[in-house]
Amino acid sequence: MPLPHCQASPARSLHYCGANYVQDSAPRTHNRLLRPGGLERTIPETEPPRARPAASLRLIIQRLPDGIVIVDREGNIRFANPAAERLFGRGADDLMGTPFGFPLTAGETTEIEIVQRRGGGVVHAELRVVDADWEEEQVELVSLRDITDRKQAEERTQQLGVEREARLEAEAANRAKSEFLAIMSHELRTPLNAVLGYSELIELGLSGPLTDKMREQIGRIRISAKHLLALVNDILDLAKVEAGRLSVSSGPASASGTIAAAIALIQPQAAAGGLKLTVAPVAEPAPIYLGDDERVRQIIVNLLSNSVKFTDPGGKVGVELAATESPDKAARLQPNRTYVSFRISDTGSGIAEEKLQSIFDPFVQAESGHSRAREGSGLGLTISRRLARLMGGDLTVNSEMGKGSTFTLWLPADLAARDAGVKPTIASETVTLESYVTGLSRVGRVLLDDMQGTIDEVVGRIRYDPALSVAAGLQVSQLTDHLPTLLSDIAGAMVMIEELKGQPSPLLADATEIQRLVSERHGTQRHTLGWSESDLRREFMIVREEVERVIRDASKSGVELPVEDGIAVIGRFLDQSEYVAVRTLNAARKS
Repeated sequence: MPLPHCQASPARSLHYCGANYVQDSAPRTHNRLLRPGGLERTIPETEPPRARPAASLRLIIQRLPDGIVIVDREGNIRFANPAAERLFGRGADDLMGTPFGFPLTAGETTEIEIVQRRGGGVVHAELRVVDADWEEEQVELVSLRDITDRKQAEERTQQLGVEREARLEAEAANRAKSEFLAIMSHELRTPLNAVLGYSELIELGLSGPLTDKMREQIGRIRISAKHLLALVNDILDLAKVEAGRLSVSSGPASASGTIAAAIALIQPQAAAGGLKLTVAPVAEPAPIYLGDDERVRQIIVNLLSNSVKFTDPGGKVGVELAATESPDKAARLQPNRTYVSFRISDTGSGIAEEKLQSIFDPFVQAESGHSRAREGSGLGLTISRRLARLMGGDLTVNSEMGKGSTFTLWLPADLAARDAGVKPTIASETVTLESYVTGLSRVGRVLLDDMQGTIDEVVGRIRYDPALSVAAGLQVSQLTDHLPTLLSDIAGAMVMIEELKGQPSPLLADATEIQRLVSERHGTQRHTLGWSESDLRREFMIVREEVERVIRDASKSGVELPVEDGIAVIGRFLDQSEYVAVRTLNAARKS
């Protein structure tokens, strides 16, 4: 008779009776455990009960993400799970029986490097050791956790720290260089001007009569001193441009007047070289550009001087002025604007195609080597292009070997001044800028009022721009970065420009300095995020377009604004910021 609460089975089985299990004598293939209530649990009888814990442990170890290696007392590997196979780059069969190769101490935690057999890569792993029983044997169970990513991150952080320190040292050295050059500007220019002055006084005969031989030698002294002074001025100007501290004024200026002043300086040089120097007739009304008349004249003189220098006797040098809404595609200019073009062409030797861009790099000349026929520092075109871009324009070149070259200076046209009959600057004559700056404060306030909307639009466009895949996954704070500070400072500068009637001011200088510092930090941050120069320039293009949209929308809604003037002034601020940011990014990439 069965015991109470027990269930029988024709198969040989275990029956739960109260607190006891009773095994029947029938043949069986499974152990079935019957719990109170008739619940049944079947245990396959494929291995002895003592082996089941080991099998379960092996199954758990097989599935662990960390590498697990069983090492016997002799230091040889007895078992390795799949994660360990991946760490060592070797199969378990290959690892079995081989020495582990690292000293082991129970309770130890250390970091090791594993050189993988396949591929030869190095994996960093965190090693932990515990004593364990494995198949009735005392062994060491070694856990290996892959920490390669963490180690690489630590190394990158350390490298960034080193790079940051190096960058700070380089910036300090650059500031020291700029300060040194600022001091040397007086130390070099003063004696050179004295040499020039005394040589001219002697040549005039104020110190007594001169023989022809003496006059010839004094003339050579004067020419050499002028050449040296020009080199000094070029180097100082380049240092200021690279430091972002070269300031240019902006106002309506006569293109014809600037050309006339430059021609007066170059005419003797052209005549001495047997060249024909011509200026094409200018259509009325004469073009008026926005820029620094003195700096523009410096650029034109440099371009004319190069044309005269590289054109053989009997050749021609020509100048053409025009206003156009379709500038050359090679020019880096804002769209939908009118520009004044100064074209200086010659019939000289020309420039090889592969050198058309490099001639704008510092200390690079079309002719190279010690045997070059023309003198020069190779800084003139570098400074000219950077000055042009500081004024919102550009400098481009077209040339063909043996057929001459054409350099074109592009500067923003001032259509309002031309149509209103505003008197422009002619040959350094001072003019009032009140008509030019009127209303700029309203533009600045519009920019301030719509600041958040502008930033949101810029961030949205950057995030989904197919040309800016580098921005994918970045946080909003990383995308906005220094943009709010930059736009706020530019808007404040617009207000100051009108209040000060376009005159220089320490406050405006401070605003410009803030923009420079912000732009440097922005370039550094974009370098840290892995951006390229083209990515950064694309970002600034989006900022320009969104700022222009805000101003034009405000004007269409009824706000009275000097739209074109406001966009032009903001554009020059952004051009300067872009230049500084790109320069900082490229310097960080080279360091």
